[in-house]
Amino acid sequence: MSPHVAEAEAIARARERLELSDRTPARAALVARRDVPGGAYYLVVLGDPSAAIGLAAVDASSGEATQWATLPGAGPHPLLDRDAAIERTGAPSARRAELVWRSSPASRSPLYPLWEIDTGERVVFVDHAGRVWSSLEAGARGG
Repeated sequence: MSPHVAEAEAIARARERLELSDRTPARAALVARRDVPGGAYYLVVLGDPSAAIGLAAVDASSGEATQWATLPGAGPHPLLDRDAAIERTGAPSARRAELVWRSSPASRSPLYPLWEIDTGERVVFVDHAGRVWSSLEAGARGG
């Protein structure tokens, strides 16, 4: 997954889509799409880390903002960091941890990607609330 659009460009496109100043703090994370082979997007979170005011999914190939939302700025966007997601699996470490998304019982929106974690013994998914999912298939349950 090699993006054609740079992270800075994705942030600029998200600010533009949400009509925010180029001084608005922002951070972006690359997310692999599990529903589109080779697909990826940037999840751009706008605003202070403790008070998100907007979110956007910006396609890593085209630079198009495909989904976006404004937020009240009352708290952070609830995306676990890598280490917290690994900890939730109960494994002492991970071979690989990557942000991914596919519409599933674990997440219906690209604005809420999942951590796909290979513990060495199994591959699991961790959602934004810290629930661990064994699968993204219909009928899967988090715990």
